[in-house]
Amino acid sequence: MEIEAGKKYPKGNVVTFPLELTQLREEQSAENTNYLYPAEVFKIQEQVEDACDRLEYDGSFMYDAYPDKVSLECLAKKVCEKCDCDYKSEISNRWFRALIQMMLCNEMSYRRRRRQCHKDHLGKCTE
Repeated sequence: MEIEAGKKYPKGNVVTFPLELTQLREEQSAENTNYLYPAEVFKIQEQVEDACDRLEYDGSFMYDAYPDKVSLECLAKKVCEKCDCDYKSEISNRWFRALIQMMLCNEMSYRRRRRQCHKDHLGKCTE
């Protein structure tokens, strides 16, 4: 049975990965590596991105010089409660929440860099 390209892995199959990765611009490389995540994590990543979308405003703790750890833990708990993953019962809530918190930190870091780049270079970042 042949898997249709783009169904499970949006970038295609393994043979095309090296060619596609060499063609990525530097500013796209961070967001385009999400296809490397295990398939089980895609649903969680969608929830994480949705939570970060709601935090993209001036004055958000996401853009503080030192984001509040308690606020981040509360956000991770909310995302954890929203996730309806089949494998959630297979791992402990502690590790599941730790995974989500790590994913939130990663996504927030990416968005902070993107925002700072936009402010510094008017959207023309080449880093």
